[in-house]
Amino acid sequence: MLSKNIKYALASIALGLTLGFVAANLRATNASASTQAFNQPLALQGGGGEDKPVEQVRKNIQVLKGLPASQLFPLMNFIGASLGVKCDYCHVIEGKNAEGQNNWIWESDAKETKRTARRMMQMVLNVNNTNRADFRGEPVTCYTCHRGQREPARFPQLPLTVSAHEDGPARAAVKPAEALPTVEQIMNKYVAVVGGREAAAKLQSRVMKGTIEQTQGRSAAVEINLKEPGKYLSVLTTKQQGIIYQGFDGTTAWIKNDRAQRAMNAAELAQLKRAAALYDVIKVKEPYTGMTVTGREKVGEREAYVVELKNSDASRTERYFFDTETGLLLRRIVLTNGVLFPIPEQTDFEDYREVDGVKLPFTIRISNIDTFFSSTRTFTEIKHNVAVDDTRFNPPPAPSPPKP
Repeated sequence: MLSKNIKYALASIALGLTLGFVAANLRATNASASTQAFNQPLALQGGGGEDKPVEQVRKNIQVLKGLPASQLFPLMNFIGASLGVKCDYCHVIEGKNAEGQNNWIWESDAKETKRTARRMMQMVLNVNNTNRADFRGEPVTCYTCHRGQREPARFPQLPLTVSAHEDGPARAAVKPAEALPTVEQIMNKYVAVVGGREAAAKLQSRVMKGTIEQTQGRSAAVEINLKEPGKYLSVLTTKQQGIIYQGFDGTTAWIKNDRAQRAMNAAELAQLKRAAALYDVIKVKEPYTGMTVTGREKVGEREAYVVELKNSDASRTERYFFDTETGLLLRRIVLTNGVLFPIPEQTDFEDYREVDGVKLPFTIRISNIDTFFSSTRTFTEIKHNVAVDDTRFNPPPAPSPPKP
């Protein structure tokens, strides 16, 4: 829901992030800035910014009060995708700004569609607050009814093959409930098939090289360096922002490009650690307390067992999809709860290959609710126990102040 220039600047940063986490934070802290500000090295601005409630940083927020500002644009993109519409379906554009981009008047209520959207949001809130148990505890969203259409379908399509009281091909037989494996059985098979804990523990460093591809022809070369205990460095070479570095030396997380640098805040560090964990051999850690096996689902052409984990405050749900035959992790979906409904992010793990006694995916696809921030990481080289100097992970010396 951002103008093209703003999106491009943000996505240049997202391209450099292991999972685009700083872009999400920056979108919250900088979304109201001018286009000129967005043309600066955004990943290096406002790192310590607090993720305030959206009504404190945006005008005319009526239904979504209390929503963290960082979740506003993902939520808007979720709604747009659910109805199959773009931003201007509800929001007003008044000419062009000084940079020649659309001048969005986000707070305007001039369009009836926006006023209707507010009523629909309130309806969804009411249903989820009072009737969620009727939907097996799952949230109702805009997509529940709209399915990519402005107007949700209200009637069955005629002619029908059979009526409700008749048997026929449309009446699928109810299958008996399947006996599912336990969490421990699924996880033990997964750990064994990727090589086992002993083999993984022998790998004290990992260097991964490849490319990142995004929409609109954007691409970059990426190098990921991991070293025990917990050190991380990514080096991203882009056409838009030059070389972007992100590192963690075990104590301090930092980010740097050709023009500036800064320390990451606590929230960004937490995201960095979660992102780095996706490159581990074993991507789901013990203990498995709180995990449940919820059923089977298709991932492409493969059948998968679904294992679900909710964090302690129920603000985040993770769903892991393990191939029923091979045991490999095929997909992870993270649902981050918001004021209205959860926002999903999907990670697919593909092209597993054996490297030094363990199996690793050489392709990792990140699918965001805004496709501009989705990406495909394709690795062409993965090496283990490479000598990586510890100093590479340290924050670089601060640049000298300009001479008077």
